[in-house]
Amino acid sequence: MKRALTLAVAMFASAPLAGCDYLAPRPGGPSTFDVTVTEVNGSADLPSAAKPFPANRGDHNDTWAFTIEAVSAAGVHEDFNGIVRVSAVPGAVLNVSGPHTLGRNIQIIDGKASGVATVTAAYGPARLWVEDTGYAPNVGEGKAACSDGKDNDGDGRIDFPADPGCAFANDNTEGGGSYAAGVSNPVEYALPSIVDVQGESAQTPYAFDAIEIATASPHNLVVTRVSADGFFVTDLDPAAVKTGYNHLFAFNFSTPADMKPCDQVTYLSGTVNEFFGFTELNFPSYQLKFPVIRKDGKNDTCLIPPAAVLQPSTITDDVAMEKLESGLVRILSCLCDSGPCDLACDGKDSGFQWVMPRLFGPGTVVNNRPTADASSCDLDGNGAVDFDRPLEAACADACDSLPTCSEWTNFSARNEIKVHGERADGNVAPGIIQINAATVTGFDAQGSRGLPLAAVTGTLREFSGGPLNWTIETRCSDDLVCKAAGCASKTKASNEACVQLRTIDDNDEGTN
Repeated sequence: MKRALTLAVAMFASAPLAGCDYLAPRPGGPSTFDVTVTEVNGSADLPSAAKPFPANRGDHNDTWAFTIEAVSAAGVHEDFNGIVRVSAVPGAVLNVSGPHTLGRNIQIIDGKASGVATVTAAYGPARLWVEDTGYAPNVGEGKAACSDGKDNDGDGRIDFPADPGCAFANDNTEGGGSYAAGVSNPVEYALPSIVDVQGESAQTPYAFDAIEIATASPHNLVVTRVSADGFFVTDLDPAAVKTGYNHLFAFNFSTPADMKPCDQVTYLSGTVNEFFGFTELNFPSYQLKFPVIRKDGKNDTCLIPPAAVLQPSTITDDVAMEKLESGLVRILSCLCDSGPCDLACDGKDSGFQWVMPRLFGPGTVVNNRPTADASSCDLDGNGAVDFDRPLEAACADACDSLPTCSEWTNFSARNEIKVHGERADGNVAPGIIQINAATVTGFDAQGSRGLPLAAVTGTLREFSGGPLNWTIETRCSDDLVCKAAGCASKTKASNEACVQLRTIDDNDEGTN
């Protein structure tokens, strides 16, 4: 505990404190702090669990007025004198205002203090957390004890951050505090929805936060895909659907047990992260509600929404693609000469089709000129394209500049294939995107060079590490419609494609 520190903390806002002295706290200091939030945004009518504030994404600030009282181990008032740190959990305190405050710290005199915390990024039942860390900011002209190059407390460790008693470099004592803490009554915010987690932008506002996501109605979450490394969910709340950004990937490190497309997620929590521009929920915890399957096997209760069709103009629109991140999407050829176009096709593009790359093969590119059998830019044969090697980087750039070329190493390492748009006359049309058809058993990607693709459906994943940031990942053979081996012959409805139904009967009944 800090001892006999001068109250010449004149830089602590509001009231001047010159001439006052810190009173030495009793041995051991307080046991805890009684913290009460008395007003929010100037109102004593605090939000309730029944009527919470919307989740704060960090795009605006709220003010919480609060009081603090030090409490002894006997549960009575403690005449504590010291400085405590104020935090919000979950959320962030930007600053504390009022008498004897500095940044996110407030001085307690004779066991009491009051102030106003500016809070942002709060969600769920949020609370103020107060802790005696032993911080005493330096207010003199000399160097603080935690940055003066001396071992002031004789513990063999010098200054911040080596000395654990130094809260910051401007801490004027190297001794630790009592570390007594207290937590306030809750200030009720709504749990963040998937839209909140996506932040309606390219970056999540809750990076590295461990959060629980809203799953109560109207936030009905449905599983659209179960993958080798996690699962994809879509929020069916009409308001979320209207704004977009209502899809999320949960990175589970492996295939989630006993989960199938169409399942509803009734509880979802985890740590939010951005992986090269792709918003993920890591280490997810979840609970599921299984859809009811009729005895005739039809799954008319499956709530997977129709896949969003990506027009070439959509693919070049960064905002439009961000809205669809982790969602179920589709690219669709529109060759209408022999019959009516698909309703999702643009009449102006009735001669448009998606085509597999024509320059696509395991051979090594020579002189930056890929051919039908040679599109590998792994010039040194180490299994990867090293962009810090000028020759390999130039080779990859040359392939990237050609709509009909897909770099082979990108396929051999990650199963990613660049597909492009063509008119019916064979001329290249606007539209380039990557697909990953690793889940389509029997599909010969190299043997399908130049082959038209009637439709490709899958979940949309972002990776900001190259010129093509977006990849459509198929879920099963239903999602790739073409005339090659392994492909489906026609598109299926979203609540039927790649859906492995749970049966209501035991198939082995009578034999086990």
